[in-house]
Amino acid sequence: MSTSIEVTLEGLCAEASNNVETKLRAIHTTAKSFKKNHVDLTAPNLVKALGALGINMSKSAIYNKKIRGKANPYRVLVDCWNKDIDDAKVNKAESNANVNFTIMSNADYESIGSDVVKFKVQNMYYELKSARHQITLLKDIQDLPLIEEKEDALLFHKGNKSMIAPSSTSIVANSPETVEQQIEVLEDFIGGSSKLNFDEEGCLVASKGIRKDDVLSDMELQQALAAAIHIMKKKINRS
Repeated sequence: MSTSIEVTLEGLCAEASNNVETKLRAIHTTAKSFKKNHVDLTAPNLVKALGALGINMSKSAIYNKKIRGKANPYRVLVDCWNKDIDDAKVNKAESNANVNFTIMSNADYESIGSDVVKFKVQNMYYELKSARHQITLLKDIQDLPLIEEKEDALLFHKGNKSMIAPSSTSIVANSPETVEQQIEVLEDFIGGSSKLNFDEEGCLVASKGIRKDDVLSDMELQQALAAAIHIMKKKINRS
């Protein structure tokens, strides 16, 4: 049965482009690993972990609640994971029925008469906790996707599924659906916004003061511009 987070993920992916879907699924996998390893799900931690997978994202891309008036899908997914993690912490704090046999109380330890036996039991106890921690880490590593570099993109293998994460300079696959999305992004950008506009000479100018990390366009503008440049270069080479 799918969890509420997985339902949210699939809903976001259904409305996203291939590139955004790849990032959403990578965020989902990373957040799941964070929860298992008790790592704080913060934007800096998430950006660093995604960078290790070859996915470049800024902290503002995760912080911002909206992008050009629409809900930011990355923020929606991260908020869902944060709520799930907080709920799990509350449930753990309220649970008093922990019967883990590896937990040793001071009374248990003091009941051992021999100091030599105490020392040996203590070492065995810490080795067992360390071994269990390593097993958990190995399981998490096994769940991570395998990464293969293919031309100018990274191919992520997860089970029987593969996802392609374009690099910052790669060209998105020229499917009709992708091309339409790229055209829409470029048209929206040329149309201007409350922060950016074009003057009579075609120069890009600021409509008002711009702060650091302000989002100035739709997602994937960089890929759309790279695709347009790629197409123009191909036409020049053919002529």
